[in-house]
Amino acid sequence: MMKTRILSILALLLMAVTGAMAQTETLLTTITATGKEQANYSTANVATVSFSYTAGGSSAYLAAWGWWGYGWTATVTPAEGYTITKCIFYDDANRTATDSEAPFVVETTEEDKTPKVNGTPILAYTSKGITKIEVYGYAPFAVTTNSDGNGNYWSTFYNASATQGFTADANTTVYKAALNGTSSVTLTEVAGREIPAGQAVILKSSAASITLTPATTTATLSGNDLKGGTTVASGNDAYTLSRGNDGTGAVGFYKFSGSLDDSKAHLEIPTSAGSRGFIGFGDDNTTAIELPALADDEAAEWYSLEGRRLSGKPARKGIYVRNGQKYIIR
Repeated sequence: MMKTRILSILALLLMAVTGAMAQTETLLTTITATGKEQANYSTANVATVSFSYTAGGSSAYLAAWGWWGYGWTATVTPAEGYTITKCIFYDDANRTATDSEAPFVVETTEEDKTPKVNGTPILAYTSKGITKIEVYGYAPFAVTTNSDGNGNYWSTFYNASATQGFTADANTTVYKAALNGTSSVTLTEVAGREIPAGQAVILKSSAASITLTPATTTATLSGNDLKGGTTVASGNDAYTLSRGNDGTGAVGFYKFSGSLDDSKAHLEIPTSAGSRGFIGFGDDNTTAIELPALADDEAAEWYSLEGRRLSGKPARKGIYVRNGQKYIIR
């Protein structure tokens, strides 16, 4: 029996993503000692440095030495959404020590003011204090979205990195997509809002902006037919998401003949499948409604569910596609 519930308008456009998709470790901020437990940050709101002490510990500041004293510890912590991969600590003579594993800490003992990183002095009995800390890692970035008119915002994302995963914010659901032959696509939620390296996904959010945070996930999404990149396999056609022929209708995957954007997702089906122009959604995970019979309007092109373009408004009862939206002809 043919389902009477069909997909509502999803008003989803492929997004533009700020920042490079294959993120690389970068200098996030430089923390420079300016006073006792005080610092200047080259880029604010990225990381913080906090101090703690042993029972007999204390710290001070000298312009020539930076932070110094006995029995104090300085810990660098990332701001929300940021990932720190390493900190480089500079002593009073610009000698350095690198910490590449959290917690990122420099410390002294009550007996010796020599700064130590991972328990090893920068230069025993010679280093006097810490003048600055370079903080390296990954920054979050925002994904622009498009509203479906029902309080949800949609986008696609291709993570071109071979090693770096991402996690979407708490307002967002991440989907993979599986082709049902060549006629429709089913969306399945990805657990943990994770976007593994090398994977393309669909994003649905209750907020207009989606934030992706670097993560360590590198697993492959099995059964995912979404692809990224600018090339299409020989003998295949590419289908990208758009809001119908006029840019204001419902969303579906339409045959695409332009230059693909490597930050976005697409589907591919064999050219031998015919002149299909549209691949719709057949997914109960996405809100669906029963649409009313169509008013008499011959302005837009009509397609069968198989993607075959019709010569005009169909006379036979059934479900058809017009401007990317499914209609019931009764």
